[in-house]
Amino acid sequence: MAHGFPNGQASATTAAMFRLLCALLLLPTLAVAELQPFGVLNGTVVHVSDGDTLRLDTGHVVRLLDINTPELAHDDLPAEPLATQAKLALQHLALGQPVQVQLGGRVYDPYERVLGHVYLRNGSRNAWVNGGLVRGGFAHVYTFPDNRVYGPELLALEVAARAEAVGLWALPRWQVRAANICCAEADIGTFVLVRGTVQALAKVGNRTFLNFGPDWRTDFSVVIDDKNLKYFRPASSKGQRRAKGAAKPPPFSLNTYLGKEVMVRGVAQPVNGVLVRVTHPEQLQVIPQVAQ
Repeated sequence: MAHGFPNGQASATTAAMFRLLCALLLLPTLAVAELQPFGVLNGTVVHVSDGDTLRLDTGHVVRLLDINTPELAHDDLPAEPLATQAKLALQHLALGQPVQVQLGGRVYDPYERVLGHVYLRNGSRNAWVNGGLVRGGFAHVYTFPDNRVYGPELLALEVAARAEAVGLWALPRWQVRAANICCAEADIGTFVLVRGTVQALAKVGNRTFLNFGPDWRTDFSVVIDDKNLKYFRPASSKGQRRAKGAAKPPPFSLNTYLGKEVMVRGVAQPVNGVLVRVTHPEQLQVIPQVAQ
């Protein structure tokens, strides 16, 4: 049975808050010292603007990094489903609480908001607010090439929330699309999750297209610019030298995705069927195959 939180049902919202608090207690504690090069900001939360934005008593406005929650009503646009519940969840967790913010590799967004991972400073344990919102189904993972330190941890939490169909994942809007029938007209211009098998690759100029069907003109595809390939290459092992006589490892190639079933995350665009622009590997997850 799907556990959504429809508008107007206080009992469902209360149950969602309880699940969120339980999720926070079960999340791993990530040591603050790990991100010291990126900076740490301390303060008390004095205001919550929406599900992923808050203000500290220091005057800093903080945008929770690597996640995104539904939009509240603005500019004559109605609120997205669960937007109010996401804001209430963040208020319930953080308003009036002392927090520590681990800043990202890029400190500010275009609106001069501080980007970071927020932790409740509750004694010896720092409860991870960003992760709790994802695990509770109030937010989906939304990473960028230069800000994705905890991408794998957040994606694992999202997978668990999706498996339980909590929050966003109980709604038709957030169901995973199949690549062979993606996407509906209503999906165009929105962030979608698409699952399918990469059937062919095509290099065109400084871009590589990953095609999920026999006809790239009408089927679902992914495009990756050459300038972003550096994010896909495996990190070299520091301090390790290749053994004498050992073969040099082959250069990274996007061919590693060929024939693999993947989960694509990004904005659907009406280009030659439907296209998603991918800039980093968290947008293109290989789905592990279950042994028979």
